[in-house]
Amino acid sequence: MVRLLISLYLVVITSIIVINQASDYVWQNWVTQAPDELRHATQVANVMQAHITSPEQLQASYQGLDIDSIAWLDEQRTQLLNGEVLTTYNAQGQALLSFLLIDNFTLVQLGPFLPSEPASNKLYLFKFISFLVLGLVLIVWLRPLWLDLMQFKRVTEQLAQGNLNVERKTSRFSAISYLTEQFHIMAQKVANLMTDQKQLVNAVSHELRTPLARLKFALAMLQSAQPEQVSGMQQDVQEMESLIDEMLSYARLEIAGEQFSREEFDLSELMQAQLDKLRGLSSKEITTSIESDIKVNANAHYLARVIQNLLQNADKYGASQIEVSLREVEQQVIIVVEDDGEGIAEDQYENVFMPFVRLEKSRNKHLGGYGLGLAIVKKIVSWHKGQCVVAKSKLGGASFVITLPK
Repeated sequence: MVRLLISLYLVVITSIIVINQASDYVWQNWVTQAPDELRHATQVANVMQAHITSPEQLQASYQGLDIDSIAWLDEQRTQLLNGEVLTTYNAQGQALLSFLLIDNFTLVQLGPFLPSEPASNKLYLFKFISFLVLGLVLIVWLRPLWLDLMQFKRVTEQLAQGNLNVERKTSRFSAISYLTEQFHIMAQKVANLMTDQKQLVNAVSHELRTPLARLKFALAMLQSAQPEQVSGMQQDVQEMESLIDEMLSYARLEIAGEQFSREEFDLSELMQAQLDKLRGLSSKEITTSIESDIKVNANAHYLARVIQNLLQNADKYGASQIEVSLREVEQQVIIVVEDDGEGIAEDQYENVFMPFVRLEKSRNKHLGGYGLGLAIVKKIVSWHKGQCVVAKSKLGGASFVITLPK
C-alpha cells in the first residue's frame, strides 16, 4: 500500500511539473508572440520614442501635441512621465498609443489600431489540453492497476462458480503486483481445498461403505451365536452409517451449490405436501396458517429439504404442539416453524446453525441426529439470499423463522 501511494504521488507531482513547464514554454514562445497590428505598433512607438528627440524630427504624418491638451488620469500621466508607451481606447474600441518625447512635454499619438485579439480562448484551450494530458498520464498509470483488479473479480467469480482452473496473468508494471501474486497463491490454495473436499466425499462414499457392508454381513452371520452382543454392535454400525450419510449430504451441498438452479413454483403447495407427510408420522397437534398461491423463484428440491428438516426438528423436540405458518410480506416470503419443547438458550442461537453442534439440554444424542440438519437449512437459505433465525416461541419452545426474497 505504501508503494502504491508513493507511486501515485510521484506520477501526479511529476506530471503536473512537466505539463506546467511545457505549457509556459509554449505560451511564451507561441501564443504571446503571435503577430498583430497593435503589438507591431507598440514596437514602432518604442523605437520612435528612443530616436526622436524634438518635434521638428516628426514626419508630417505624425502630430505633436501638448501633454496638457488631454485630460489624463493621474496614473496615465505618471506612466507618460516615466517614459512608458500608454495604450488607450476610443469609443469604437480602437487603440491609441501615446508617448512623450525626451523633452517630457511633446506628446505623440499613433493610431487608431484594431485591438489585439483576446487570448482568453487560447488560455482556456491550454488549460483543457493540460488537464487532458494529465488525465491520459493517470490512465496509463492506472491501466495495470485496473487489469489486476479485474483479475481479482474474474478469479473470485470463477471460484464462486466452482471453476477451479484459476488463470494467472500478472503485470510487473502494476503498483499492486505483489498483492496480485499473493491473491493468486491464496486462490490456488482455495481451489486445492475445494478439490480435496470433493475427493474426500468420493473417498468416504466408496471406501467406507464397503467395509461397513462387510461388517453388517458378518454380524448377520453371528446373530444366532451371541444375539445380545451382536445387537449392540449392529446399533453402532447403523449409527456410523447414519453419520456417514449425514456427512455426505452436507458435503454434497457444496458441490450441488455450483449447479444451483431456480424456477418459479407454488411454495404453498410444497408446504402442504410436507405437512401431509409429517401428519402421517407424528402424533403431535399440528396447527397451520398457510397463505395460498405464494409463488417463489427458487429451487423446489432444496426448499423442500429445508421445510422437511425444520418440521422433523419440531416433531423431535416439541412436547405436544407444532405451529407452522407461511405468509407474504412486502415481496418477501416468511416461513415460521414453532414447537412447545424446552427451547434453545439465547446464547446458543448462533451456534445451533453450526455443523456437528448438538446442544446439551434439548439436542442430545439419545434423540438422534448429528448436528447437521440446521446447518443444511442455513446453507440452503443462504443460497437463496435469505435469512434464517431462531427465537423464543410463544408456545414455549423454539421458533425458526426463514425469510426469502420472491
